[in-house]
Amino acid sequence: MDRLLLLVTVIGIVYVALLVFVSSSSKQERYLVRLGLRWNELGERVQGDRLQQLLNDSGLSISARKITLFRYSAALIYLITQVVSDFIRSNSFSIYDPLIALLILVISSPMRYLPFGWVLAWLHQKTVIKKDGELISFIRLYENNRLRKRGYAQFGTFCGSTAGHFQYIRQDLYELSERAVDEGVEGAIEWFCAKFPDNHSFINDIRSILLATEGMDDDTEAANYLREQGKIISKISSDQYLKKWSFIGDLSTIINVIPSIATFLMIVAMAMQYILLIKGNFNGVGMFQ
Repeated sequence: MDRLLLLVTVIGIVYVALLVFVSSSSKQERYLVRLGLRWNELGERVQGDRLQQLLNDSGLSISARKITLFRYSAALIYLITQVVSDFIRSNSFSIYDPLIALLILVISSPMRYLPFGWVLAWLHQKTVIKKDGELISFIRLYENNRLRKRGYAQFGTFCGSTAGHFQYIRQDLYELSERAVDEGVEGAIEWFCAKFPDNHSFINDIRSILLATEGMDDDTEAANYLREQGKIISKISSDQYLKKWSFIGDLSTIINVIPSIATFLMIVAMAMQYILLIKGNFNGVGMFQ
């Protein structure tokens, strides 16, 4: 109880001193502004470009600064809480407290094979599949647009009008539409395809189809070319479908295996308890003596 009163007294003195320090409104405003600047400066220092890239690739609109500050704040708050609790109860400092705080940092680390990193990798793969699906839908719409019998929309106009139907490539299509008008269709297509990784499974096929079709002056020739490329587009769509369901199948396998593993561990635990119970009943005397 004495330690608790001592702690409350110290906190009260610090609080009163802080109130006196920021007694006037002008001082309060300056203090809050300075505190905000210090907080932002700390966030800028701990912000990692790699983590921000991982968050962007995963489709999460969260700044790496907030994630990093949350990680270290959670570990620090836990450690302070445990230290204060031990101080109030007059307990000795436990070595497990900093280890648990370190465990919080490890679990929330964005490294690939750690829990949070695994979640980011899973979200990234999910985002890539959805983005590729939208890209296939875009090329399908483009094919339908060029094969219309009563005329078709120009490439820039088409990209701008269809962008609103997508989520992951929406902004890229809007910019593609603007670049097609300002820089030309060929340069715009090159820019758009460069937004995807070099090892992308079918972006080169999309690039070739768009460049070849838009480079033809004869609309009939372009329509015939698109009909010929329909098999390639269908194969791309089929491969994407298999990739999507393969991803879902892997996730379903993990979910189905968890109950089996839990059941096995429960059986092992019950067997160990049974063995210990029998051993306790014999009081250390061998069963076959």
